Amino acid sequence: MIQSKSNITKTIGQLFMAPIPGTDLDEGTIDLIKNHGVSKFIIFQRNVADGPERLRRLCFDVKRLCRKNGLYPILAIDQEGGPVRRLRPPLFDDMLSPDDVRKSKEPEKKVVELAESAFRLIRPFSIDMNLAPVLDLCLHGEKNVLKARCLGKDPLRVARLGGLYIKRLKELGILSTCKHFPGIGRVRLDPHHHLPKVDVEKDLIMKELYPFKQAIKSGCPAVMTSHVVYEKIDPKQPATFSHKIATSLLKKSLKFKGVLITDDLEMKGAMKVATHEMACFLALKAGHDLLLICKSPKKVRESISFLQYAIKDAKIPENRIMDAINRVKWLQINKVS
Repeated sequence: MIQSKSNITKTIGQLFMAPIPGTDLDEGTIDLIKNHGVSKFIIFQRNVADGPERLRRLCFDVKRLCRKNGLYPILAIDQEGGPVRRLRPPLFDDMLSPDDVRKSKEPEKKVVELAESAFRLIRPFSIDMNLAPVLDLCLHGEKNVLKARCLGKDPLRVARLGGLYIKRLKELGILSTCKHFPGIGRVRLDPHHHLPKVDVEKDLIMKELYPFKQAIKSGCPAVMTSHVVYEKIDPKQPATFSHKIATSLLKKSLKFKGVLITDDLEMKGAMKVATHEMACFLALKAGHDLLLICKSPKKVRESISFLQYAIKDAKIPENRIMDAINRVKWLQINKVS
């Protein structure tokens, strides 16, 4: 269906995943939903500080308000297990970690249990999407920025385990997110604080992204990139802003049909390249469909306004906007709650 530019600008809020400041539905979040059309939100530990009942109420209130305003809500969370999990003891039950899977003598059994343990924690709160599994390879062991977050260092093994994880989450009604394309296993600097660079041949990068390739073939609904420069693919831009990586490699060469999500655009790795408004513009233009901002609702509002003007001025091709909107609609249709 063809939409006018004015209609497209009104729906641009659908291309953002936004933060919630606290444990209650606040005026800023209400404004994002009612006046900016935002309906995708990410849950952090700041949202769970008052325990399960308060979190359940928050998630219910957010979804109810979205639906009241004709929007389709998606709530996401990083519940990988190990060092990255928002629901953790003592307020919430413990869970397995990717490291448990990596070290196990029965990794196939353990990775299914990992998916199930994440499901048990997030499902009571009607959370639709887990930003996992990590499909990066553990190439530097304990010195890697992905310490205790990887399923292994062998591409074939990680592909097999990642596929089992994605399959089990799908069976349980949870959307998965494969990260961080095309792989940050060689990164030693943390993109939260730096703009890392990977300087290896493209053939090696293609070999090491094999788990993503297999995940795409098996129907992984979402992929996340990271703020890393792959010099032999695109020496000028990190994956977040790289058309060569987001569109040419992932969407065209690997035929990825799902939703491409940025990592947090407030990370230093992105902010070293562009302001938050320009980061959203560059990421969307490069081929990302969902723009993740994890801390500041104000930056979400500013970025929506910036993109609306960019669309009116034809700074982003109309077919790129429509492709992103259609992919996000597909994700909404494929969620359960």
